[in-house]
Amino acid sequence: MKFTRVNKDTVNCIITEDDMDEQGLRLEDLFDKSQEAMDFLHEVMEKAAAEVDYKPQGAFTPMQITVLPDHSISLTLSENTEGAFADMLKNLTEKAGLRFPKNFLEELGDVPEEDRIPKLSEYLQSLKDFTNSVKNMVEKTSSDMNDKEDDSIPVKRGSVRQTRIENRDEKRVSEELEKIGFKTFAFSIKDLRTAILLSKQIPDDVVMGSTLYRNPSDNMFYMVFDRKDENAKTFAAVFSVCYEFGKFVTTKDSIICHMDENFDTVLNGDAIERLRSL
Repeated sequence: MKFTRVNKDTVNCIITEDDMDEQGLRLEDLFDKSQEAMDFLHEVMEKAAAEVDYKPQGAFTPMQITVLPDHSISLTLSENTEGAFADMLKNLTEKAGLRFPKNFLEELGDVPEEDRIPKLSEYLQSLKDFTNSVKNMVEKTSSDMNDKEDDSIPVKRGSVRQTRIENRDEKRVSEELEKIGFKTFAFSIKDLRTAILLSKQIPDDVVMGSTLYRNPSDNMFYMVFDRKDENAKTFAAVFSVCYEFGKFVTTKDSIICHMDENFDTVLNGDAIERLRSL
């Protein structure tokens, strides 16, 4: 391993294939974040501290892993967590083409430093789940349409064959929905008026469940959505609309259960429908 101090905030380490072999590690272990790989990276940081006076600041350690042409690894470590996080967001927007809602960026700025990476990761995972599900649905729909075009037997509306095709499509969509990694999500909303404005932006035909809670300690409201039998595309659309009116909290069932047990339930199950009528 070769350590180099790039500047006052950045340290670089070149890890060769031999270094990896000595540890019994492969590149896949690093990207899969196996326990052995994490232990190895911890040892690398300890060596960086000894050899080039690496002193990370903050609650997390920003790092960037790049695979070089000779299959060695360039590991860049930053001591400036604030700057590294800003660079990460910049890369996601400029290089990956992501566009983060304004409210989400404001929320990231408000949370403690140690919570920023987990919150960003949770958002990206949610986005990935939605994207993968919709992508799979679109690809399979396109494939089905091609199959129908190749069918030399004309299909009349209302025929037995048409009914079978529709049933098959419904089953396929149902199977794709089950691949989404979560079925509920929660947003905090500052007041009841904002909750009403949100409800009016959600179409009447959405079949998702919705429950409105109030935290008695700070009077903050929380809207929890349950997917039920809603299709993935609409589920994703409602998720995006919520960012215009509140702050994303979680998709974790344990946290939502905590809300149900400790917060006041204002409207249970059909909050959006009842608020929309006000």
